[in-house]
Amino acid sequence: MSSGPCKRFFTAFAYVGLALAVTWGVLAHPYEAKRSLADNGGELPPIRGFSMQISDPEHLDAYKRAMVTLERYGVRWLNIVFQAHMKHITSNRIYWNKTLLPSPAKMVNLLLYARKHHFHTMVMPIFLIDNAVGDEWRGAIKPGNWNTWFASYRRYIKMCARAAQQGHAAMFSVGSELLTTEKFENQWLRIVHDARERFHGKLTYSANWDHYQYVRIWNKLDYIGMNAYYQLARHPGYSVEHIERAWQPVKHQVLQFAKQHHKPMFFTEIGWDNLQNTIMAPWDYIGTGPMDPNEQRRAYEAFAGVWRGISPKLFAGAFIWEWVPGAKPGEYGSYSLQGQPALPVVLHWVAGSSKPPTNNP
Repeated sequence: MSSGPCKRFFTAFAYVGLALAVTWGVLAHPYEAKRSLADNGGELPPIRGFSMQISDPEHLDAYKRAMVTLERYGVRWLNIVFQAHMKHITSNRIYWNKTLLPSPAKMVNLLLYARKHHFHTMVMPIFLIDNAVGDEWRGAIKPGNWNTWFASYRRYIKMCARAAQQGHAAMFSVGSELLTTEKFENQWLRIVHDARERFHGKLTYSANWDHYQYVRIWNKLDYIGMNAYYQLARHPGYSVEHIERAWQPVKHQVLQFAKQHHKPMFFTEIGWDNLQNTIMAPWDYIGTGPMDPNEQRRAYEAFAGVWRGISPKLFAGAFIWEWVPGAKPGEYGSYSLQGQPALPVVLHWVAGSSKPPTNNP
């Protein structure tokens, strides 16, 4: 969802010489952390965790406190989402600075802190559109010069991949929801090569749920990644059983796709906000209408019920969108689960319980 499901809204510049070494260089860190299983080419444990979007790089302590909370809840996977920016969907470059994106040193510090607290991490770099109009988002970019844009994007990916390696991440996503770019296969092969040179763990790409069949680089990646903001209801009030039935054709289709490509798939993002229409339009992060946390709970109960008992060689798991540090219970339109009735359901799922708690109203 990355700043809102499927509508996440970088003039990239490079630092050279001493400025790079001092300002954006990777410094020594105080954390002693175990290396990820992926560092040694090992198999990853089932992915059951939360996404955490780093939107305030000047206050990383808040994210560290949130990690401590999630560790206490038994969570062992985090999707760390870093975000750069692009001024317009027609811009030729992405850009970042220290107020928008943590320096590589700070990225590594945050990732090592997560390892210290027993998390496996995925790093997912995204970018947001500053001046989006109407339905514009990063899946619809159309730069005037694609070669210049891809050169800019590769710089961003190489920087984040280095940080992911030094921060002992288990997995790295080379992109997220970049629908209009996916036809440029050779450009994407260069990006995957750049990432492999700098990061030695597992690689994926986060496809949009309605576009994963068009991605041309799955054979070069380790996991098939996709978000999952499917419409599973036509009106509020669907029962858990009804939502579970709506999942069935989706489940069949994506698992068949994984079988055909001989690699596991997982949901890089899945989530519902606390509004009444969330099961009808989970991608709508600026939704309207009344709050109904029980709609959110039923959505998670159905998800946990449908996507259990599948071989991890076929379905590797999911990252819940999202956990926002400091979010308050009952915030209007929130995806973050603090204090929500859906939280116990999700924590049961995180723990690998065979059945979610049943407390339907």
